[in-house]
Amino acid sequence: MLCFQQSALLSREDMSPAAYTQVFWAKSDRGNPQRIHLLEHHMADVGACFEALLAQPTIRQRLAVSGGLDDLDDATVARLAVLAAMHDIGKVNIGFQTRIWQQSDLPTDTRHPHSAGHIADLTPVLNCDDTETADWFFNGLGWWWDATESWDDCGGETVCSLFVAALSHHGRPLNMREVRSRNPAIWRSFGALHPQRGVEHIGRLVRDWFPTAWTSGGPPLPSAPAFQHIFLGLCMLADWIGSDETHFPFCAEPRDDYMQIARRNAQRAVTEIGVNIESQRSAFHALPTLPSFDTLFGIPHATPNPIQQAAQVVPLDEHLVIIESETGSGKTEAALWRFAHLYQTQRVDGLYFALPTRAAASQMHGRITRFITKLFPKEVDPEPVLAVPGYVRAGTATGKHLPKYEVWWDDHPDILTEKRRWAAESAKRYLAAQIAVGTVDQAMLAALQVKHAHMRTACLSRNLLVVDEVHASDPYMRVILEALLRVHIGAGGYALLMSATLGSAARSRWLAATSASAVNTPPVLDDAIETPYPAVTTLTGEPTVAVKENGREKTVRVEAISDMGDCTQVTQRALYAARAGAKVLVVRNTVQYAIDTQRTLEAVTTQDESDLLYTCHGVLTLHHGRFAREDRLVLDRAVEEQIGKDRLPGGRIIVGTQTLEQSLDIDADLLITDLCPMDVLLQRIGRLHRHQRDNRPTDYATPLCIVLIPKGDDLSPLLSRGPSRNGLGPHGFVYEDLRVLEATRRLILHHPEWRIPAMNRELVERATHPDALKAITDELGDAWQIHATQMTGGILAKNLTAKSALVHYDKSFFGEDNQAVVFGSDEERIRTRLGDEGVEVELNPPAPSPFGAEAITRLTIPHHLAPHLSGDATDDQLVVPDPDDSGFTFRIGESRFRYDRLGLRQA
Repeated sequence: MLCFQQSALLSREDMSPAAYTQVFWAKSDRGNPQRIHLLEHHMADVGACFEALLAQPTIRQRLAVSGGLDDLDDATVARLAVLAAMHDIGKVNIGFQTRIWQQSDLPTDTRHPHSAGHIADLTPVLNCDDTETADWFFNGLGWWWDATESWDDCGGETVCSLFVAALSHHGRPLNMREVRSRNPAIWRSFGALHPQRGVEHIGRLVRDWFPTAWTSGGPPLPSAPAFQHIFLGLCMLADWIGSDETHFPFCAEPRDDYMQIARRNAQRAVTEIGVNIESQRSAFHALPTLPSFDTLFGIPHATPNPIQQAAQVVPLDEHLVIIESETGSGKTEAALWRFAHLYQTQRVDGLYFALPTRAAASQMHGRITRFITKLFPKEVDPEPVLAVPGYVRAGTATGKHLPKYEVWWDDHPDILTEKRRWAAESAKRYLAAQIAVGTVDQAMLAALQVKHAHMRTACLSRNLLVVDEVHASDPYMRVILEALLRVHIGAGGYALLMSATLGSAARSRWLAATSASAVNTPPVLDDAIETPYPAVTTLTGEPTVAVKENGREKTVRVEAISDMGDCTQVTQRALYAARAGAKVLVVRNTVQYAIDTQRTLEAVTTQDESDLLYTCHGVLTLHHGRFAREDRLVLDRAVEEQIGKDRLPGGRIIVGTQTLEQSLDIDADLLITDLCPMDVLLQRIGRLHRHQRDNRPTDYATPLCIVLIPKGDDLSPLLSRGPSRNGLGPHGFVYEDLRVLEATRRLILHHPEWRIPAMNRELVERATHPDALKAITDELGDAWQIHATQMTGGILAKNLTAKSALVHYDKSFFGEDNQAVVFGSDEERIRTRLGDEGVEVELNPPAPSPFGAEAITRLTIPHHLAPHLSGDATDDQLVVPDPDDSGFTFRIGESRFRYDRLGLRQA
């Protein structure tokens, strides 16, 4: 048991105020260490920032709900502010205070004290290993024992836990068993430095700053572990804001009126960075009515379709909503329409829109920026942040990092606009933005044992979390996202999940993850097939609410062609259609298959027919995920110009990978695709005849999907075959579960016509439902049973790996639970596993784009191309040789790469 709870070990004698003659510093200028900010002032800054954060209604309510309350009374807020202000009390030790001293500052023959920190070095005191210091430390505060008795109905456990949480403000929970120093000398006087007097002085100041904390009869502090974790997140945010010198100028002199100054600065800071949205809400509610649907989405005379109406009319008190509807049916608009009503009714402050890839997030950012400018009055509209590491973007403005943590913005904003972009300037602060669009992994970092996870969670709690294409989550990511939803909804937050192809098993898991009453067992196959589609599912309403179809029905002819590896056959079908004037989309499972197809296509296309091929700024190319972000922007635009909603007449062939099935507004006449799981296949089919038009080529007036499948009667050869270039099976590393692929193959062969969306539910369930998969393994024999066991084992292993990386929001920071909340040492591995898109490296100097776009500054290298890389490659690892006419090569360690019009690959 921690000694600071054991009052029996310590005396409680009255302590007379001691003369306070020595100032203690908390912050110093790195360029001029003698320029300091006093410790008492910084503690006031952070306490005032915490107080200002809890003055925001949504933040205050989320913290209250995490503790099982409806709201927090003023005494509770003040007590929490006391503990938040105490976050840096460990800095009174002489090992920390003499860090900025030079040897020349010391008397002759006096040794410089050993350097010490201010968090882990406090654990010997907290654990009572240093009883002498512990005695004067807690008695010196003057109010500690009163707090443990009058603020706490758990024998002091709650106050102790919250104090440890506040001490963990640097981003990782304090490990009470990790003792970096057992040297009690750092707590003894050294010259004019008297740590004991410093603690006594700060103890008196804190009591004066927050007198309401000592109001008699106040309720006990909430003891729920989740409350401690959200409290820590707000402490981190308060410390981050309170450490910003632009808001809190250094002051090296004691001032009796400093807390008044700190409170004014804190209120101004939380307003300027966009956390305080009171003036925005006032301007918003001054509008006569919410902007109309057609105004918000820029579609003249448009009205919400059935799925969009359902998203709005489902009771706004539903904290989890799952929307299932076909690709292209307007789910994004449904989510944003619901957000507008949640904001209008003050249930949320903002929005985090999460997508599966960086490219999809970049694409969506523009759409949401346009939506936000139409939703809010111009004078108060927030700038959506692009939450993708490596980007600095707020609204339509783009920034670049400069030395000393500064950012240059291309629109040269005024100082207030620049301050509002605070959250955009650091990946750790993305979730503090009022409106952000980013990758789902940025949201999931809130649930993982990585630095500042708690701050991410606390910031996200006030906003609507929208997760697009939730069906795309693998087992590892699903476990993490489930954990995130538990803590987010558990704190009173709101979430909306979207999918075109969510199976009943997955839907059951999402509901069970956030509701104790939900059952994590899917219905039997026949019942699952009968579940309505499109549909809206909630936690507390009807299990699944049927939604009328959206008037976008289409009948798709589905044709199978054997031999996926025959690129000549693929290109012949594509060229035949393009010559007839069709827009052809060719989607391969792997980048190598896509490059092989593109090269074959170019080889068999005559010079006179070159205009049938996809180009970007006049350069022949294809579309996949191994292009630099500067090039992806122009490649995406070129795709939509040539085969999108406003496409021009004439044939065109675009070859690519899964990047073509996400977020881009593509309207193909013919789809040629590799075999893939049914839910993915339906996503791809969503790019086929996406828009209504009357001028399609005669032979392609009806949607046609050609699926390339392996040769043979079934997929058994892939069970034992070595590494597969087609991405299928346990050795293919893209779509490993052959049971799902075999079920999909059979549905393709047995159903030559698919009515979309009427058949979506049946197609997905017959390819993913546990009963359907078991029927296949039972039929195909022992080898398939072994494969099923391997798949199940792999899922369990990924689940366990994910669970081992989760923050334990159900555990306390105090006592035996402390070891459960302590983070492991493998943060880099966690980030690497989460960010499967690869490792980002910086090009220095920037390299030319093969398309004449902006110079390329960074590239993402997939892990399988350079497994020895982890984290960010350092500058001296990266070499950019002389570029040639079509691209450039570079080397990292032993690996050599080429980048040109075909993207990144090993040289």
